[in-house]
Formats: sequence, structure tokens, C-alpha cells
Amino acid sequence: MSIIDIITLIIALITCFFGYKLNKGLIAVIGLIIGFQISSTYLPAIIESQNLVYILSIIIALILGMLSYKLYLVGIFFLCAISAYLLFENLNLTGNIQIIFGLIIGAIAGILGVKFTRPLMIISTSLCGSSLVINTIMPALNIQNNTVNLILTLIIAIISMAYQFKQKDIN
Repeated sequence: MSIIDIITLIIALITCFFGYKLNKGLIAVIGLIIGFQISSTYLPAIIESQNLVYILSIIIALILGMLSYKLYLVGIFFLCAISAYLLFENLNLTGNIQIIFGLIIGAIAGILGVKFTRPLMIISTSLCGSSLVINTIMPALNIQNNTVNLILTLIIAIISMAYQFKQKDIN
């Protein structure tokens, strides 16, 4: 297991069990990640310099991260949408069906997240965190079984949801 895997595992476990309490920070991080991913994916089509692409991607990531933090409900939408999308990556559907299904489920989760913030933030952070835990641990153990991955993801998600729902609402 690499240092990146260990860091990912720690972040995933924190997301699982403390996602709602840390939601503003998570929202900012998701904004950063989305900003960097989108800009580093699409900027090379219009900018040849890789260094400039990285610099602009970092700037865009920081802007989107700050906007996600400041525009809380927009951040909630993206956090819930991305969390649901990541969960459905475990289904390993073929091609565009996976993307379309994930986007539809993600959009629904995002809309519901804005409407029912606390319960859906708990559900989405538990699902996303548990998915990351399994997607980090299983390859390190050289286990590749989608059914086992999905079952373990759901077990960890249920345990972490129960923990989060028992916590007092301090936000």
C-alpha cells in the first residue's frame, strides 16, 4: 500500500464517519477537485503549455473551492452528486450506460441534498467514503470481485451512517 493509498484511506474513513460535521470543508475540497479535474482535462485542448495548464488548473480549483465553501447549497449539490456518482462506479456497467446512469443518479442526489441537507449529507458522505475505503483496500489485497466490493461498501456505509445519525447536529 502506497502513501497515497494510506492518505486516501484516512480521508475516506473521516468522510464516512464525520462527513456531515465536516461538510463545509468537504464541500470546499470537492470544489477544488472538480475545478482541477475539469480544467486539467479540457484546458490542454486550447493551451499547449503543460505548465500553464497546471497553473490555470490550480487557480480554477482554488476559485471553485472557495465558491463551493461560500455558496454552501451549490457545494451541497456537488458533494451529493459526486458522492452518488462515485458509488455507482462500483456497478461497472458498460460504457456510456455507466456515465449516463451515474449522472442521472448524481443529479437526483444533488437536488435531494439541497432539499434534505442533513440526512442526505450523512448518506452521501457515508456511501462515498465507504466506496473509497473499499476501492483503496481491495486492490491492495489483490481482490477484484465487484459483488464483494459492493456488499462491503454497503456494510461500511450502513455502519458509518448509523454513527453519523447518532451524533448531535452542531452545524
